[in-house]
Amino acid sequence: MTGLLTDLLVDLIDGVDGAINSAFNSLMNTCFNAEYELTHILGNQVITLDNLKILIFSFALSLIILKFLKKGFDIYILWTEGEADTPPLTFIVYFIRAIVVLISSTILYDWLVDVVQDFGNQMLESLNISQTMEITATMSNLAGEGLFTAIMAVIALIMLFVLWVQFIIRGAEIFVLKLGFPLACVGLVNADGGVFTQYISKLFKSMLTVLVQILCCKMGLLLVFSGQLIYAIAMIILAIKTPKMLQEFMLGGGGGGVSNVIITASKTMELSGQLSRKIKQLKKVK
Repeated sequence: MTGLLTDLLVDLIDGVDGAINSAFNSLMNTCFNAEYELTHILGNQVITLDNLKILIFSFALSLIILKFLKKGFDIYILWTEGEADTPPLTFIVYFIRAIVVLISSTILYDWLVDVVQDFGNQMLESLNISQTMEITATMSNLAGEGLFTAIMAVIALIMLFVLWVQFIIRGAEIFVLKLGFPLACVGLVNADGGVFTQYISKLFKSMLTVLVQILCCKMGLLLVFSGQLIYAIAMIILAIKTPKMLQEFMLGGGGGGVSNVIITASKTMELSGQLSRKIKQLKKVK
């Protein structure tokens, strides 16, 4: 009876050979190149998102122009918003900043993904983790050693399925953030960057969380290959819980990177202009 159950579990593991191996040997593409995974089947494109990207870009550009005109009218004509003595040049700099970041959004995103993927691949190489792993074959061999080992192998396999689905969700989340990036650029018309700073923080947080998950997952697979299934299950569960574990402190107080530098420079220009005008006014009074 024990032998029959063991053989059944071994057959179950062997039945998912192709899906598991292909999924966990291409985690970087699943998470950071979800657009290709969603629009292609067996290398053939079945869906195109070009029209959607153009629509979002055009809508964001229209919003930037409208917001620039409205804020300019409110500040310098109605005097109902902001500082009326804010130099028009500074306000124009905010507008140009939003347009430049919007136009270069695709290039900036691709650069960011390349940097994150290269960092992730170097981490995996530092652990001597192979790019291709025969996961199910190893689990099947371990399961053949006895019923308890077979049960542990099936549990690890189920956890890997759960983690795989989570990786797909994370990849889709990063893809949606990429689509919404042009709309976040509208906030750059404001002096403080609007929602753009928080948006970039969310994008960085998602990418770094995925990197930690991939690292934990690969370490769990290494433990599978070394025959330590219980420790492997623990590491896979840790990978599943990574988002919850990191959400409270990863990039806390979110900084916007390059955007923060631009915002700080703009604020400095604005402040220096206001101070110089106040000094001139005091000199005239004297």
